Amino acid sequence: MKKKLHILLLMTLLVCVNTFAQDKLILKNGTKIKCKVISINILTIDYKDSTSTLFTLDKTDVLMAELKTGEMYVFGNDSYRSTSPPRNKYTRELERKEAIREKEKDFKDNIFGFQPIDIIWGRLTFTYEHLFMDKKMGVTVPFSLTYDPRVLIPNSSNDTIVNTREKVRRNVGFITGLDLNYYYESKSHTKFFFGPRFRYGTDVNLANITAYTVQFQQGFLLCDSKGKMATTVAFGFGFARIISTPFSSAFHPKQSFPWASFTLRLGIRR
Repeated sequence: MKKKLHILLLMTLLVCVNTFAQDKLILKNGTKIKCKVISINILTIDYKDSTSTLFTLDKTDVLMAELKTGEMYVFGNDSYRSTSPPRNKYTRELERKEAIREKEKDFKDNIFGFQPIDIIWGRLTFTYEHLFMDKKMGVTVPFSLTYDPRVLIPNSSNDTIVNTREKVRRNVGFITGLDLNYYYESKSHTKFFFGPRFRYGTDVNLANITAYTVQFQQGFLLCDSKGKMATTVAFGFGFARIISTPFSSAFHPKQSFPWASFTLRLGIRR
């Protein structure tokens, strides 16, 4: 009997804690909604009910919001005034993140980029990145046309198999791959990201070696205030695995080597 009583008391306590931990929205028509307030935006309020379904209310329909943190917001037609306790570090961080999300709603999800420094390494590289999950994740697909950068030098000699170190290679190759970037929410115009990076193809500048690389990449995405331009600066570290090479005396297939990369991408958001 005592065991059943203890279980009943525990269940009652959990119900009470869950009830007291809820936020509350009071509408102008007198309706009270117990929920979890997700965000208070410029024109709307997002909240979830007990089934975790997301709802959006027009702020002009809401009279007051009482949060479980003790904050209370009284709304007018176009703005609200807060009767909450003094703002602490936690509430300031929530407000900062909300301001970032509100600012980025107008930013486009597609970034078309060009990597100018790659020209020096014998690569003409273009990229396409799509952002999703509220711009917290990004998938990048690069495409590089590889060549011997010495072809840019006037009067460069013709290609030959006799001495590849001295003669210019005239052929071209291709490299492509995939990046998966996780964007950590920091500043609205500067975001830190990290994630895996994969490349596969033939690098003409590296003696026509065909290989794949697997790296861990981290860097920053910098955007202008209007979200039209996007610059990426990143470093990658991992390994390269040789698949085939025409010069087995210098490089042997099935070998792996440490590998690093530097990325500078200039892009536009569309």
